[in-house]
Amino acid sequence: MELELTLGILITYLTVVVLIGLISSRKAKTTKGFFLADRSLGWFALTATITATTVGGSATIVAGGRIYAQGLPALWYDIGGGLGLIILGLFIAHKVRKTGLVTLPDIAGSIFGGKVRFASAVLIIITEIAWISLLIQASSLILSVVLPIDFTMILVAITVGFIIYTLLGGQYAVVYTDVAQFLVMIIGICVIAAPILFWEALPNISQLSPVSTAFPVNGEIGFLAAGSIFFMMFMPHIVGPDIYSKILSSKDEKTAKKGAILSGFFKLVFAIAIGIIAISALILHPGLSNPYLAIPTAVFDLSPILAGIVLAGFLSVMLSSADSCLLSAGTILSVDIVRKKNVNLSRIGILCVGFGALILALYLGDILKTLQLAYTVFTAGLTLPILFGFYKEKTRVTSTGALWSLILGGMISLLWLNFAPYGDYAVLIGLLVSVIPLLVFREAKK
Repeated sequence: MELELTLGILITYLTVVVLIGLISSRKAKTTKGFFLADRSLGWFALTATITATTVGGSATIVAGGRIYAQGLPALWYDIGGGLGLIILGLFIAHKVRKTGLVTLPDIAGSIFGGKVRFASAVLIIITEIAWISLLIQASSLILSVVLPIDFTMILVAITVGFIIYTLLGGQYAVVYTDVAQFLVMIIGICVIAAPILFWEALPNISQLSPVSTAFPVNGEIGFLAAGSIFFMMFMPHIVGPDIYSKILSSKDEKTAKKGAILSGFFKLVFAIAIGIIAISALILHPGLSNPYLAIPTAVFDLSPILAGIVLAGFLSVMLSSADSCLLSAGTILSVDIVRKKNVNLSRIGILCVGFGALILALYLGDILKTLQLAYTVFTAGLTLPILFGFYKEKTRVTSTGALWSLILGGMISLLWLNFAPYGDYAVLIGLLVSVIPLLVFREAKK
C-alpha cells in the first residue's frame, strides 16, 4: 500500500507536467515561439528555467553519489556550476542577449564565421547526446527504487517520456514546465528531504569518518582532482548551449543578467541540500554497493507521501534538464547544421538526439563516465573560444585560432579521458591545449 501511494504521487505529478506541456504548446505558433518563447521571459521565469535546467543529474545523483563515496569535496560538482552561473550573469549574459541570435553556434558563427559555427554545432550535438544520456540514467536510478521493472525498460520509458513533451510546445512547454518543476524541486529537495534526513541522521553523525567531512579536499579528492571537477562544471555554466537558449529567450539584457545571477545562487542552495542528503544517506544507509543509489534509497525510506513528493522533486530535476537539452539540440540541428529555422526539422532532431542518448545510456551503463564524457569534451573544446570571442578586441583571437582550439581541445581531452593515465584530469589537459591556438593565431596589433 505504501509503495502504491508513493507511485500514485509520482504518476499524478508526471501527468500534470504533461498537461502543462500540452496547454503551453498552444502558444508556440511560430518558429520564434517554438525556439525562443517569443523572447518574452521575465526574471522569475528565466531564473526558474535556468535553475531547473542546470540542477540536473550531475548536480544531484552524481554529486550525491560521489559525496557518499568520496566525501564533501565532491561538492565541487555543484559549487563549480553555481559560481559559473554567477560569473555568466555578471560579465557575459548581457552580451549573449545583445546578439539577438538563436543558438550558441549561431553566436560562434557571428564572431568567427561559418566553419566555427558548423564545428561548434557538431560538438554540441555530440555532447548533448551525452548529457541527455546522463539524465536518462539518473532518472532510471530514481525510479528503480520504486518500480519493480527491468532497468532497461525504465530507460526506454523515460526516454520516450522526455521526447514526447519536448516535441509538444518547444521553449514555451520547456519554460512553463520548468517553473512548476523549480517549485517542486525546492519543496521536495530543500524544504523536505534535506532537513528531515539530516534530523534522522544527526544522532549518529559521530560515525562519519574525517575523510567524509573534510573540505575543500581530502584523501580521496586532492587539489588537482578538485580543480578538475571544478573547471569541468564551472566553464560549461559560463558557456552552455541550453543556458544560452534561455538567456536568448529573455525579454532584455537586464533580465538576462539578473536571471543568471539568481539561478547561480539557487544552484548553490541546491548544492548545500544535496550535500546534506548525501551525508545523511551515508549515516543512515552505509555500505551501499552502488553509491548513486544513496539519495533515492534514503528518500524512499521517508513516509509514502513525503517520499512521493521528494522523488517527484528529483524527477523534476531530470525532466527540466532533459527537455532543455533536447530542445537545444533540435534547434541547433535545424538552425546551424541544416541552416533552416524549421520547427519540423527541429522535432526530427529532438527524436534523433533522444534515441541516440538512449543508445549511449545502454552502451555505457556508467553514469560517472557519461558525465565525464559530456562535460570534459565540451569544456575543453568550446568554452575558451567563445569567451575569447566575446572579448575579441582585447584578445585579438582569430577564426583560425578558434577553430583549432575547438578541434584540438575537444579531441585531446577525449583521447586523454579514455586512454591516458589519470584520465580524471583530462579537462585540465584539454583546456591547456585549447588555449594554445587562441594565443598563437592572433591578429596583429593595429
